[in-house]
Amino acid sequence: MSLAVNGINIAVRDLPTATERFERLFGVKGEHVGPDGFAFPGLEGTKLNVGGFIISLIASTEEGTSVARFLDRKGEGVFLLSAKVDDLDSATNDLQQQGLSPLLEKPARGRFGAVNFYHPRALNGVQLELIEHA
Repeated sequence: MSLAVNGINIAVRDLPTATERFERLFGVKGEHVGPDGFAFPGLEGTKLNVGGFIISLIASTEEGTSVARFLDRKGEGVFLLSAKVDDLDSATNDLQQQGLSPLLEKPARGRFGAVNFYHPRALNGVQLELIEHA
């Protein structure tokens, strides 16, 4: 199995303000990501490609999402580390052999591809997302 860092997802309360700040900081234009770009409803974001490294700013548009709960508990900050894989099923099997169990019984699929997640308790406080891009 080979994992490649895809980027990080940062939970933010005010998406337009955060987007403007990160665009200025890195000198890149962000791409808006609507609800259909996420595995779960109630989220929107901005994707910034900074030299091939993806910084995703994510805001919750509904109460009760994982991002909303994260913001309530910890405030704004790094929400997860995203790793891209060529074969999500194979990577999931490899991680299970290492004792890591995915959060979802079956990967979430959408126009973005397929994803599964690993709880922060399993990885020193950092949630891991495995993504197989469409």
